[in-house]
Amino acid sequence: MARRRKTSDAVWTGRVLAVLLAAVILRLGFNALELVPVHFDEAQYWTYGLSPDWGYYSKPPLTAWLIALVTGLAGETGFVLRLPVPLIHLWIGWLIYVIARRLFDARTGFWAATGYGLAPGVTVSSALMTTDPPMMLGWALALYALIRALTAKRRRKDPEPLGWWIVLGLALGAGTLAKYTALVFAGGGIGYALLSRQGALRWKGALAAALAWLAVMAPHLVWLAQNGFVSVAHLAENADQGLGLTPERLPEFLLTQAGVIGPVFFIALGWLFWRRAAWRGDWRVRLLVWLSAPLILAMCVQAVRGGANANWAAPSYIAGAILAAHWLLARGWLRGLKLQLATGIIAAVLIWGAAGVYAIWGTGLPRAPDPFKKMRVSGPLCERVLTGMEEAGADMLLSPDRRRLAECAWMGGLDIAQIRVWNPAGQITNHYEMVASLADAETGAMIFFTVRGDGSEVAARFAEAELLDRGHIDTHSDWGFDYAIWRVEGFRGYRAVPDG
Repeated sequence: MARRRKTSDAVWTGRVLAVLLAAVILRLGFNALELVPVHFDEAQYWTYGLSPDWGYYSKPPLTAWLIALVTGLAGETGFVLRLPVPLIHLWIGWLIYVIARRLFDARTGFWAATGYGLAPGVTVSSALMTTDPPMMLGWALALYALIRALTAKRRRKDPEPLGWWIVLGLALGAGTLAKYTALVFAGGGIGYALLSRQGALRWKGALAAALAWLAVMAPHLVWLAQNGFVSVAHLAENADQGLGLTPERLPEFLLTQAGVIGPVFFIALGWLFWRRAAWRGDWRVRLLVWLSAPLILAMCVQAVRGGANANWAAPSYIAGAILAAHWLLARGWLRGLKLQLATGIIAAVLIWGAAGVYAIWGTGLPRAPDPFKKMRVSGPLCERVLTGMEEAGADMLLSPDRRRLAECAWMGGLDIAQIRVWNPAGQITNHYEMVASLADAETGAMIFFTVRGDGSEVAARFAEAELLDRGHIDTHSDWGFDYAIWRVEGFRGYRAVPDG
């Protein structure tokens, strides 16, 4: 019997590796084509990494470090920039498999890992180097360590497997260094411990995990204290967008979540969360619910309070994929599991196909169906800006738009010291405004560009100003933008100074 189970586990292991490896090879191949322009978030993380630090205005530092590492080793191309992401999702998928196998069986692990690994949201995420994948890897490692700690055999001399608790703290610390959302894991674990008797956390293990987390986070916490906890303030600003109650946004958010993890898994999770009787008798399921449902619920509330991005609940689906696979298998709904995979495959084909079509014929097509519509501005705009910069002999860019600044810095290989933000109000709302706001004492030649108005009001603040280019760019058949590019020199201050 043991031999049969071992053989069965080996078969499921081979299958899950085959699916996950096939997915990562295809995603790396797609990224190698560089059909998707670099997103401004990716570009600004790249500029952050050029000046390594323990923190930045809106984000902790791990993603910037990772980008600096890979681009420093392999070159500054879009493919290299995104190289870690498909590999990270491969690792997350494998961790989901081994967690589910330990909690339930290898069959559950296969369907959970492949359901996650082929999910539409993972396909999109694999084409973008954002803070979510590194954070989610830390979350998945922390969950694996927690399961190992809770299922370890107790010994009289060493009743607590402190090694696994320390791994949990280190993993959660690394995840928090990527994105603060990782802290929700701790909240879910505490909620489970307080309201559960079986498998409850023990104080020695929890203390060891907390100390390990603190050891990882200490330098970043010092940086936060030295900089007035600006990142925490930024989180509060994001949570309160001043839009009041917007209940109409909740259905939209729920639809995006079905798109992130796949409709089959999302519906299964919704049913499971609603029917408490279906999971309250099993500590394993209760734990997974505590590590998935609270974040989804919190983001539903945030959607009603003013809006929530689709990716904000993404780490919920690490435990959520295991829950959904377990629930569907327990009811013998194999067709549902196959439909989950089929949906992911079809979504990948559509996403990749649309990316290719819009990369070639995008200017003649409508904007709405373009999955990467927001990333079509930088190419034509920054090409003109950087050409003007070279021809004018300037070595610095100036703009009120930090998104376009980041994109042009990436395309031109510019250091953050070569960009300036037009900031007449003196407010600090992003990292560029914190470290690169234009100061009164700067009088050198710059290229100023804007996509709002003709830029003449800004140009008037300089002793010399020459309009280099002004026009309109169509990114799609039904959408475009105006731009203006100036060569300016001799900044006279933000207040208007009359000539003569």
